[in-house]
Amino acid sequence: MEEWEEVEIQAVSDGLDASPSELHAAFEISGDHLAEVRDRHTMMLVTSGELPESHMADIAPERRLDWMVKELNGNIHSDGLTIPLHGATKDSIQLSRGELDGHSILKLQVGEFVRKLPIPAESGSIDASLSDGILNIKW
Repeated sequence: MEEWEEVEIQAVSDGLDASPSELHAAFEISGDHLAEVRDRHTMMLVTSGELPESHMADIAPERRLDWMVKELNGNIHSDGLTIPLHGATKDSIQLSRGELDGHSILKLQVGEFVRKLPIPAESGSIDASLSDGILNIKW
């Protein structure tokens, strides 16, 4: 009678059984050179946007105000602006007025969030109120 001894078969992965997302993640982890490329790309994007923004701030500060208020989902009125700040308390909102490069600036700080809004030079006193989560600023 013949005796048979069982032989264990080991599964050897040749990489073809991995999903594309696993292979992509492994490539990104092992690719140290990609971090430098990403950093340089981000630096290029930031610096390329600085020139047009600073030029627009010099020639048309009111357009910059429009962009910033729209970014905050607010509205500009002839005598001020409104910005929704739902969830923010009156104590967490700081508003201050100053001057930067000869332009009147209103600095809005909500916790860690800070925006410097250019306001018209002819604006007099600033009145601000928080009503139902909406910040009303009038000049």
